[in-house]
Formats: sequence, structure tokens, C-alpha cells
Amino acid sequence: MKHFDTAKPMPAIFDDLRTILVVHRSGSMAEAARTLGVTPSTVSRQVSRLREILGFYPFVKADGNWRLNPMLLKLVDAFETAEGLVASELRRLNHQDPDLKREVKIAGPASIISHVLIPACPDIMRDHPQVVPVFERRLNAEGLGLHDVVIAFQPPGAGRFKIRRCAKFDYALYAPEGWEKGDGWITLIDKFAADHTADAERFFGRAPSLKTDSFDQAIRAMHRLNLAGALPLAVAQNAPGLKRLEARNLEVSRDLFVIHHESRSSDPDIRATVNWVMQCLEGMTDSNPASAKDG
Repeated sequence: MKHFDTAKPMPAIFDDLRTILVVHRSGSMAEAARTLGVTPSTVSRQVSRLREILGFYPFVKADGNWRLNPMLLKLVDAFETAEGLVASELRRLNHQDPDLKREVKIAGPASIISHVLIPACPDIMRDHPQVVPVFERRLNAEGLGLHDVVIAFQPPGAGRFKIRRCAKFDYALYAPEGWEKGDGWITLIDKFAADHTADAERFFGRAPSLKTDSFDQAIRAMHRLNLAGALPLAVAQNAPGLKRLEARNLEVSRDLFVIHHESRSSDPDIRATVNWVMQCLEGMTDSNPASAKDG
């Protein structure tokens, strides 16, 4: 293994480590390039340059994704922590300017963003006008990726994260008012709903008529094609004209976690955003859809 002189200025290795961190978070050099606003060849060149410095390749290929070489875990963790501390300190200094807007990147399931967080945005805009929420759909991915706050159905397996279990996300079966058992049904694509498809097929007595990748698309199809389907209660309450079916054994409840890096704990904008997200998610249990009647 080569050794580099730590007494020398190291702006280049900081840039390379930033790239390594982005590839590590995304699992893809192409995605890292998109995020960094550079070409994939630039990412590849920086990875190769760090390989020359370290004397070993920073990544190993596993399951189609680039996984960080275990030898680099502590170095990248230290870099990520340092980056978070610098970001928090900059935000603290900027916090003195009440007119300065600061983005906070929030990732989570599209249904939660669309039906829980966005309707509650007036609250954070009123209480913390300096915070600009930036939402991105993200499901079944590990860690924070490139986001400040993540809402996930499972906590990350490792890393210096602050993790808070905050709420249950409940699902039930719904159908248009004129639907009768024996009519068709819709489900999400296998990537999201494969674990529940077999039980639903037994309940409906047939294979699904349609599959889609979002609940908003499912609702449109349910109304237009007279189909039944599973919906989160938080989504169903914004979808009038649907009845809740009597299928308690098919109802699902999943834990929700709010995650941020521990180095951002002193960041006032992150604290404000996490508290707001927690309040929004905890409030879901107080808003069971009155319009979704048991059928």
C-alpha cells in the first residue's frame, strides 16, 4: 500500500473523497456523476486517482452496485462526519441572517411527500421561513444518499446516524363505491408489492388487472376502471369516492423512521426540519379517513 504525505496540502484528495462518498451513497458511478454535475469519465478518473494514492481500488462490485472497499470505511466515515460538521457550522453562521434561504433535502416515499408533508408545508414556512424543503422520492434505499433528512421503512444497518422511529404507516384495501367482489383490482409493481401479491390474489380470486409504480396512478385507475387496490390510509383520506373493504387480514402496518447524520445534530435547520417531519408523521394517526367508509 502506498502512503501519501499528510503534511502536504490535500485539496485534490478532498475532492476525490467527496466523489468516493457520492459513489458510496448512490452505489453507481453514473448516478454519482449526475449528482455532482460531471461526466462519468470524470468520476472514473477521480476514483482512479485515489486508487493511485491509496494503492488499492476504492470499490468492489456486488449485486450490480459499487460497494465501498471495507478498508476505506473509517476514512470515508471520517470525511462524511467532517463534511457534516462544516455544513452545520456554516448553517449556524448563516442563521444570523433571517432573510437567507437555506435548502434542506428531504427524501422519502412519494405517498408521504405528496399526501403528508407537502400539505403541511405552510407550518414550516410560517415557523421557519429560512428553511426551503427540497423533496425527492426515495424508497427502499439504504443510508442518507445525498439527502439531509430521510424517511424510511427501515433504519440503515451501519453508520453514524440519528434514527428515530416516529410512526406507523397503515395500508388497507379500498374500492370505488360501485365495485363488487369479483371485479378487478390493481397493485403496485413487484418491486414494491411482491410480498403481498399472493395474499391479495387469494382474496380477490384472480390476478391483478393492472400494476403501477405509484399510489396516485393507482387511484386514477381505480376510479376510471372500477378497480380495487391497497392504499395507505394517509393517501385514501385524500381520495373521495372510495370505500374501505372488509379485509383485515390484508391490512399492513409498517414502522417509519426519520434519519439524519449525527454530525448535523447541532444544525438548527436540520433540527427544525426533523421536528416538523416528526410532527407530520405522528399526526397521521389522528387523521383516519372519514371519507373511506368500511364496506
